Amino acid sequence: MIPELYYTLEPGATAPKRASQEAAGYDLFAHHDAVIEPGRTVLVSAGIRLAIPAGYEAQVRPRSGLSLRTPLRIANSPGTIDADYRGLVSIICENTASLLDPYKILEDKPELVDTLIHDFHPVDIAHYYRDKLGIALPFGLPAATVYLDSDGYPLGTIFIKAGERIAQMVIAKVVFPDFVEADDVSLIGEDRGGGFGSTGKL
Repeated sequence: MIPELYYTLEPGATAPKRASQEAAGYDLFAHHDAVIEPGRTVLVSAGIRLAIPAGYEAQVRPRSGLSLRTPLRIANSPGTIDADYRGLVSIICENTASLLDPYKILEDKPELVDTLIHDFHPVDIAHYYRDKLGIALPFGLPAATVYLDSDGYPLGTIFIKAGERIAQMVIAKVVFPDFVEADDVSLIGEDRGGGFGSTGKL
């Protein structure tokens, strides 16, 4: 029997929905605008609360297309939403772009070359940290340059708009085994040995 999953939405939030009849995941949508500068991690709310049936969990995973096209990553993927959680569902979004390496960004998106020349201006890293973050860098660190747009955002900043699809959610059944302490687990079943790539080369 398929269980019922109850939910409530914050004003203006979008309910999770599947992109197709056979899609395993439900798209999650940003409830608010968010700005994620390179190297930063931001919590983005989906504006939804769930009452997940006992014995199930919701797994929050990245969207493959977004991961391919942008440096946005879901930091704790897959994130688990337990059946007894009733708070807002939020997504831990990380911008993996480098603050100090514009070449990697331009390599991935060469169309930004003209944008960099016309819409960004270089700023010394020490000034950036002082003015933007209120941090005085220690003397002796190597000089570096940050490229800022007219609003003061670094090259590589990700701008998320309310209503944008940012992650997907899969509902999965969980099992709760009885944990039994043993003297030697290698004697139970089969022990293949090794681990971390021992069965083949990467």
